[in-house]
Amino acid sequence: MVNPNVTLASEIYHKLWAKISTLELKPGERLSESGIARSFGCSRVPVREAIRLLVSNGALEVLPQRGSFVTKIDTKQMEQFRYLREVLETRVVLQGFDKGLLNPLVPFMWSLIERQKNYLALNDFIRTLELDNEFHRIFYSVDNKEFVLEHTGEHEIHYYRARLLSMELEPRNMIIHQHRQIVEAIERCDRAGLEQALISHFTNVSNVLLDPSLVEEEYRAYLR
Repeated sequence: MVNPNVTLASEIYHKLWAKISTLELKPGERLSESGIARSFGCSRVPVREAIRLLVSNGALEVLPQRGSFVTKIDTKQMEQFRYLREVLETRVVLQGFDKGLLNPLVPFMWSLIERQKNYLALNDFIRTLELDNEFHRIFYSVDNKEFVLEHTGEHEIHYYRARLLSMELEPRNMIIHQHRQIVEAIERCDRAGLEQALISHFTNVSNVLLDPSLVEEEYRAYLR
């Protein structure tokens, strides 16, 4: 028999993770166990289990005598995952390029870029980031390298939020420009240009969030 508290804890966990990862719950924000329990119409038991799980993946921290807080974005952890992604994905993409597997992807990649433009025009950064993930997953699937994705931090809470926040702060259409550079390099069979376009794209999150001149005081409070 399924324990209803376990099922409810999983539901609470996923809903809180979604709110934390999309910055609806701000870094540093305090959560109320009783408030969460009331919103789900449950006791504190499944809430505490959900909080325990969120603490284990770095989304929350529990401070003695103070309560549960959304973690601030750990820029050191962000940079570690950004570096791993740069190294791993650049290799995956260039291997696909060398095997001649990327050109058939070009029309679909252009369609994704057009969709991103539409969502950016609406300031829908969450959907734009989802399409960014879709854009990059193509490279892994074309040569059966999906297993590499788990090491690139696609769903790591600090890196994910950092990517979303940098998208809000960077010059508008930067992501569109960088994706175009990647696709155009594939189209003209420019291996060196493709490698440089990938590296520029992957370093963008660090270039934005680690530059004090680009991060307003309100958002600097989200970082640690």
